[in-house]
Amino acid sequence: MSTATHDALARQWEMLRMIRPAPWKITVRELRERLAVEGFTTTNRTIERDLKELSERFPLASDESSRPYGWSWARDANFAFGARLTNSQAVTLLSARMHLRNLLPRLAMADLWPLFDMAERALASSGWHDWHRRTAIMPSGMPLIAPLVQPAVLEAVHSALGLGRCLEGAYQSRAAGEAKRMKIHPLGLVMRGAAQYLICTLRDYGDIRKLALHRLSDLSVTAENCQRPEGFNLQDYVAHEGPKYRPAGPLKLKARFAAEAAAHLRDTPLSADQQITGDEGGADVELTATVEDDQTLRWWLLGFGSRVEVLEPAALRAEIAGQLNAAAHRYS
Repeated sequence: MSTATHDALARQWEMLRMIRPAPWKITVRELRERLAVEGFTTTNRTIERDLKELSERFPLASDESSRPYGWSWARDANFAFGARLTNSQAVTLLSARMHLRNLLPRLAMADLWPLFDMAERALASSGWHDWHRRTAIMPSGMPLIAPLVQPAVLEAVHSALGLGRCLEGAYQSRAAGEAKRMKIHPLGLVMRGAAQYLICTLRDYGDIRKLALHRLSDLSVTAENCQRPEGFNLQDYVAHEGPKYRPAGPLKLKARFAAEAAAHLRDTPLSADQQITGDEGGADVELTATVEDDQTLRWWLLGFGSRVEVLEPAALRAEIAGQLNAAAHRYS
């Protein structure tokens, strides 16, 4: 088999996987975009020719009622030759659809829809059919309404990350009076609470920046390859720098908590060296733990109000006391 023939077969096999059963449909342009993500560079004309050849061997249907034309598997197509999903695979897929939809790229979600359909069919007559509706993630903080992100912005960000390309667009910061045009080297996507942020570098600078997706507009993917800072790792960034504000290194926290306020910390400790002394049924307990000295720690402590007293270090105790005194003054 020649290389050209092998490539054509691999491309056509990918196309068959991307096409969904009717009434869902996919256009030639969408197929070209998804093939590019999978490493197949081709033209609309080649895809149209492939579709014509495939439709002669497989039950594919073209909806020509409106432009652009869409392709799908015929409603009566028999998929019995395909592999079946196990219950565990089906439950995982449906749970991912519910809980990860905001993180998965649009193209990935579109490609997964046939599998979601298969998962629903696989579980239809089992006790697991509604498992994804019987599990939920409760927010640990105040639930906030997610800011509106333009669909075109989200699609461009996902495509650029998948292809390793640069972005060009406008960003409206809180401080600036008008949006500024910039070249963006995307490095990763993170969620903080209800908002999504693009971790990136700008223009030819090497410092890591964080751009709120809802403040981006007029975004397009360029042909320029993204330049990643040497040694950058998104997971390390998120663990050590991403969620921090004014990080100053570790500190040894010593605090007196109302017993009921600290109860959850026995199950989900602050650190590996955390210690809680005092009777769980008493009024107060004393906690010690090595934690990161950052703004997140301060927000967390202030959230307990009168149910916590910072004992050490002295500087942090004075800072929290000052914040609480200022709050009391505002109410007086």
